[in-house]
Amino acid sequence: MNLLDTGIEKGLIRFDEDRTFITYIHQNKKRNFTYPEEKVQAETFLTLNLIYGYPESRIKQFVSVQMGSETKEADIIVYADDACESTYILVECKKEDLTDQQFNIAVDQAYSYAVAEGAKYVWTTSRINNQYYEIPEKKPKTRIEIPDIPQFGISKLAPYKYVKGGSSQTETDIVSSVNEPDLNKKQKFFELQDVSENELTKIFMQSHQALWGGGQRNPSVAFDELDKLIFCKIWDERHPRKIGEPYDFQIFRDEDPEDLLKRIKNIGTLPI
Repeated sequence: MNLLDTGIEKGLIRFDEDRTFITYIHQNKKRNFTYPEEKVQAETFLTLNLIYGYPESRIKQFVSVQMGSETKEADIIVYADDACESTYILVECKKEDLTDQQFNIAVDQAYSYAVAEGAKYVWTTSRINNQYYEIPEKKPKTRIEIPDIPQFGISKLAPYKYVKGGSSQTETDIVSSVNEPDLNKKQKFFELQDVSENELTKIFMQSHQALWGGGQRNPSVAFDELDKLIFCKIWDERHPRKIGEPYDFQIFRDEDPEDLLKRIKNIGTLPI
């Protein structure tokens, strides 16, 4: 069962007969589901509730944000309190087929909204492309890139997101404990997932565009660089690991460029 079907079953969303409009039941907001961004918005909302465990009552969508003399709209805000007064996570949702440049603009936009709202974390997503940041209290304009946003009840993020075998905690466990925060519970890690050929093609195209840099690189050189990334990814997945060990080909928190270079170079030396 996919997220949309689960959301319908649990009474989080509903569709009209021809699936043109989606209604977010808790907020009683009806939106046009034919818009590409709305599909990302719906899956992100359901991910926050069903997978990350945030109570529906603490998630608000389409929230007005005051930016100087202008009023903007944040796609999703997750609050740290039941009164929804303390902004915790600000999420910006974009359609899948953005260029790398357009996505970076969206990241900047989301971060500026988050700083204005006093958020602790920022998540910008097009579903196939994600950026996560922590906002430091003393210097909020200084970005700290992180591998994921925290799940509900998690007081400290691990330095990575993906591990062999994922976590022992199931989706059912998370949903049943949504309203029972436990600051001592363990973070849920994620196993790598199979994707469709169509989705993989989109990922490759966006990766190539990012490496091409809008014409700053020769297309064939960009393709060669993409080949190297694919090699590292495949080699990393084939390397034998124990259950619970993190994969190497992913973002690690608080890693300087030298450590990152050493870790990525080491992938090619791993046995398979």
